[in-house]
Amino acid sequence: MKRYILKGFAAVFIVIFLQGCLSSPVKRYYQLHMETDPSTGSPQIDKIVMVGPVEVDSAYNGYRMVYRLSSYELNYYSYMFWIKKPAQMVRDAMVDYFSRGMAFDKVTTKYSEGNPDLLLRAKVNALEEYDRADAWFAHLNMEIKIKDYRTDKIVLVYRIDRRKKLTGKNVGKVAVGLSVILEEELAKMVEQLAQKLTTEKNKK
Repeated sequence: MKRYILKGFAAVFIVIFLQGCLSSPVKRYYQLHMETDPSTGSPQIDKIVMVGPVEVDSAYNGYRMVYRLSSYELNYYSYMFWIKKPAQMVRDAMVDYFSRGMAFDKVTTKYSEGNPDLLLRAKVNALEEYDRADAWFAHLNMEIKIKDYRTDKIVLVYRIDRRKKLTGKNVGKVAVGLSVILEEELAKMVEQLAQKLTTEKNKK
């Protein structure tokens, strides 16, 4: 009798275990991707720019995607991940954007690739999904500093703090929203940089 009871418990355990395995959420991986061709209408800056390492607040520099419920509560998804750590992902996205455009003569990430004219450094303070009862938002808070490589003088400080409302409550749309924000802001930054450099050149 005991043998049958134990077999029964074992069968129930196996069924429960298999159900748990089958019902586990699927892990999903996301990245930043900017689709617009930045060479269209981009101002020409006849300089070599080096994109340095990106600093990311430690709360956001993990693989797990972050969602915020309020100014006081920040959480991490268990099954939604960035394909790379944000520090590398954001840097790669910027390098790709500048490399596909025609704003700069050359884009580098290493000194061995040639002495740059400009050095770009960025700090990301927030890269997240911001949830409200009525809608979800992609939120990017970031500061970009561009220096003259030879004089170490700051040429431009560009700050980003934008939320973009998503078309639905879907984590995949967060990556799209953040990509759109970054793409639009980089275009504005390049325009401001071109104007600043032109003004400085005319003063000489």
